[in-house]
Amino acid sequence: MEYLLIVLAIFIFAAGLIRYWIAKDNKKRKARLNASFGKVPPDGEFEAVSISMYDFYKKDVTQGPRIDDITWNDLEMDRVFSRVNACNSSAGEEYLYNRLRMPQFEAGAFEAREELIAFFDSHPDERLQAMTALAKLGKRNYNGLPGLIFGHDRKPLPYPHLYKILSILPFAGAALLFFSQTIGVMSIILVFAINMTVYFLVRRRLNQKIPVVEYLRTLLICCGRLCGIKSMQPHTAELNRLFSFFRPMIGKLPAFANPFAKEMEMLAIYPKILFLVDERRYNRAIKTLSKYNDEFIALYEALAEIDAALSILSYRKSLPQYTIPEFSDTNAIEFDGMFHPLLDRPVTNDGIITKNGLITGSNASGKSTFIKALAVNGILAQTINTCAAARFKTRPSLVVTSMAMRDDISGGESYFIVEVKSMKRILDYIGEYPCACYIDEILRGTNTIERIAASTAVLEYIHKKDCLCVAATHDIELTSILADKYSNYHFSERISDDGIVFDYKLKDGPAATRNAIKLLGFMAFDREIVERAEELTRGKTSY
Repeated sequence: MEYLLIVLAIFIFAAGLIRYWIAKDNKKRKARLNASFGKVPPDGEFEAVSISMYDFYKKDVTQGPRIDDITWNDLEMDRVFSRVNACNSSAGEEYLYNRLRMPQFEAGAFEAREELIAFFDSHPDERLQAMTALAKLGKRNYNGLPGLIFGHDRKPLPYPHLYKILSILPFAGAALLFFSQTIGVMSIILVFAINMTVYFLVRRRLNQKIPVVEYLRTLLICCGRLCGIKSMQPHTAELNRLFSFFRPMIGKLPAFANPFAKEMEMLAIYPKILFLVDERRYNRAIKTLSKYNDEFIALYEALAEIDAALSILSYRKSLPQYTIPEFSDTNAIEFDGMFHPLLDRPVTNDGIITKNGLITGSNASGKSTFIKALAVNGILAQTINTCAAARFKTRPSLVVTSMAMRDDISGGESYFIVEVKSMKRILDYIGEYPCACYIDEILRGTNTIERIAASTAVLEYIHKKDCLCVAATHDIELTSILADKYSNYHFSERISDDGIVFDYKLKDGPAATRNAIKLLGFMAFDREIVERAEELTRGKTSY
């Protein structure tokens, strides 16, 4: 009796210690989540290929406008994604990445999300509960779930009927014990040998499924936790409905043994080998997912939408100011207090662009940053309903750019050929969708005479189409040639003996100043070079 009491006391102490550790871990997690919410996410590299897998599969089954790779890279949208991404799960960040690449043109596309964001904003306790549930789901690179969702990796193990038959044979061997113990024992040994052979033949393939099965189980558990937040239930009604299809799977998914498990834990493997438990469970799970394919996709997206909504709310709170954009049918962009979200100390700009715009100005005066700010905010307006501005109004339109061109050495293409191809795709897009196109230094890869002629022709063509175009250029000649079709804006600087000061403010009209030669002087170029350049610009001597 005394030994029993000692064992019981040890058991109670161990259970209490485990509970204490779990509570301590949860407390630390909640403190970390609270501290990070509304803050700028750490600036670090992320596994882009893994995060983009959901988008990779989704684009093949989704129609409609999409931010293409050139625009994405021109605008450094990987960095923008990192700035927005405060998701606590892989499901959330994979879904958020996809949302940023797919602008929404439909009226009311963001209503449900805004209701969810408003709920989290006004219910900090429930927000923390949801964040904690998602953090327990966590992030796992290459978790395999996108391939499972869209059916690319949703293949059952071969010979499913064989596993069923082999799992019944041990019972047949046991039944033979009543007639002959020798035959019964020999039958059980033979069946175990056969099933062990099958187990190890199949196990290598099944082991490849470990990440996706484990993440699937954790995702379903997370669904249960989110649905269990009572005051949040109006916003999780659809998630709860979808979860009902898959709730029974949680306890029936194959459980993979820890290779470092102790001997007693390893004993649990032998019944699994004898009855091929994991093989049959995996095939049943695949069958269920295939049967409820649409519900499974919707379940994943409903859970990921919660994580994305929390991330967007955190992003908004981390900005010096933000606005929910306005949308109209007018082909124009209006903005107050707009800035680029990647800048630490941004300069804001106000303005309205109604009939296309040419941006001129000196080197380093802010032209490129400004048009990138317009383009990035145009994307964010139509994807996460959030702009880095005090006010932002735009027409729903596909944002497409031609900016950061470079020679394609591997493809054997010059800078100009790459640039021409980039421009050609813009012309293709504006024939398919309403567009907002942003061009930095149009056709800079050729000589001045042909560049101005070709640029004029291209910009005149774009003007006739259903597109709002904003182009930055050093070719001041374009401002007069296209004056009746493009409004003129510029950036300027103040030059003194102490240096050049940029205010980065948008101004009406074409640029009237240049600073390239002044910059040579301020960068300590030899005075002879600077004076010779000044002579040439004044026309005092011939080239």
